[in-house]
Amino acid sequence: MTPIRLFLLIAFTFSWTCFGVLYGLGGFSGAGIYAGGLVMLAMFGPAIGALVCAYLYDKGHRARALGLAVESWKRLFLWLPYAWLMPCLLAALAIVLSLAAMGAAPADAAQKLASAVEATGQPMPMPAEMLLLVQIGVGVPIGILINTVILTFSEELGWRGWLQPRLAHMGFWKMNALIGLIWGVWHAPIILMGYNYPGLGWGGVLAMCAFCILITPYLALLRERGAGAWGAGAFHGSINAVVGASLLWMPSVEWPHMGLMGLEGFALLLAGWPCIWFYRRARPITGEPAQG
Repeated sequence: MTPIRLFLLIAFTFSWTCFGVLYGLGGFSGAGIYAGGLVMLAMFGPAIGALVCAYLYDKGHRARALGLAVESWKRLFLWLPYAWLMPCLLAALAIVLSLAAMGAAPADAAQKLASAVEATGQPMPMPAEMLLLVQIGVGVPIGILINTVILTFSEELGWRGWLQPRLAHMGFWKMNALIGLIWGVWHAPIILMGYNYPGLGWGGVLAMCAFCILITPYLALLRERGAGAWGAGAFHGSINAVVGASLLWMPSVEWPHMGLMGLEGFALLLAGWPCIWFYRRARPITGEPAQG
């Protein structure tokens, strides 16, 4: 347990220090242009913890311990469509479920995007409908690719890259519950500052923990099946890129109807767990029981 404790100490200390600086500057509204940079810097806390622990405890196989060396690059590329496209499917279905629960029609996504641009004081570079097409057809894919690289070498190097194998002895589902809870609590300072769940306070922290626990098995499957931290980073990067874009079709974004981040999204993520369970049962890893 000593390496795990050290990893968590470093990850939380570094990240929460960044969040503390953000709070000291007045939160997201007071920090202005520095807010995004501080949040991005905080994302590297798990990676720093993983690198330190790999250096101290994983001599001779550090790249593999971090999830950067994979057994088969072919296997990684075979899993990439799942990593990039599953979040798109989940986000879209969650919006449909949220709209149905609200009894509402989809919002005019092009107009919402145009309003967001105009709110920055910048002129519209093109008609709203064309801007939406460019955003979805070009901006989102580019965002997924950029996020994949950033998140592979920041959060996922820690959570799925280094920590997951260390806790694998617990069993897949217990391991995911613990990592998801840790991951959710790690977000607590910025959630309390209004990130993702504005106005919910500690209720937002609970919601974030629930979201992290529910989505963790989807990421953990990639690490377990040989896609390493790369696959988990691709999934995480896609989630970060598409969830925000999907909310353009929501007439309002308020708890509990928040697409994948709301109750309907939680139900959808939970509904996918049996699929992961049956897949792992049908294709057990050598040396593990089929029902693991």
